[in-house]
Amino acid sequence: MDDGVVRRHEERERGLFECALEQAGYFTAGQARTLGFSPGEIGSALGGGAWERVDRDLFRLSPWPHTDLEDVARRCVQLQGAVVSHQSAAELYGLGHLHPQFLHVTAGAPVHVRTDRVAVHRADLGPADCEHTGAFLITTPLRTVLDLAEGGVSQWVLDEVVGDAMAIGRLDRATLEAGTAGQSVRVERRVGRALAAWA
Repeated sequence: MDDGVVRRHEERERGLFECALEQAGYFTAGQARTLGFSPGEIGSALGGGAWERVDRDLFRLSPWPHTDLEDVARRCVQLQGAVVSHQSAAELYGLGHLHPQFLHVTAGAPVHVRTDRVAVHRADLGPADCEHTGAFLITTPLRTVLDLAEGGVSQWVLDEVVGDAMAIGRLDRATLEAGTAGQSVRVERRVGRALAAWA
C-alpha cells in the first residue's frame, strides 16, 4: 500500500478515535463520513467487529469501557452534540434535589431525532456556557442557574440550587450578580431572591 494512503488511513483512524474519546466511544455515521470513511468502509468496520452499531446512524468503537453516564453521552451524540442542561445539569453537579424524570439537554439547531424521556431546549450556547465532562458537554453552574431561573422550577428549588452552588464553591454572589446582567427581568428577580435567601 502506498505510504500516502497508509498515512491518510492512520489520520482517519486517529481522528475517529479522538472524536469518540470525547463522546464516551460513540460517533455518528455523519461524523465518520466527514472523516473520510466510505459506506463500504463503514460496513467493513461493522462486519469486522471494530465498530458496534448502537442505533440507526449511531456507532461505538468496540470494545470501549462502560461508564455510569454512557447513556447520557449516547443521547447527546444522537442529538447532534446537544448539551446537558437545566434540571439534569443541576442533578449532575449535585445542586439541589431535582431528580428530573427526563434528561434535559439544550440544542442550538432543531433536533430531528426522536428519543424517549429527553426534554430538548433550544438556545445558542457559547464556549463560556459549557464545560466538558470527558464524555459530553454540560452547561456551567452559572448557565444552569440562569436556565432554571428562566424556566419553570419553583423559587424554593432555585434557592436550594443557588445555596448548594455557593456552599460547594462552584458559584459566588458576585458571579451570580454579574451573570444576571443582560438577562430577562424574571431571571434577575428570581436569582436576586435566591441570593437574598442565603444572605
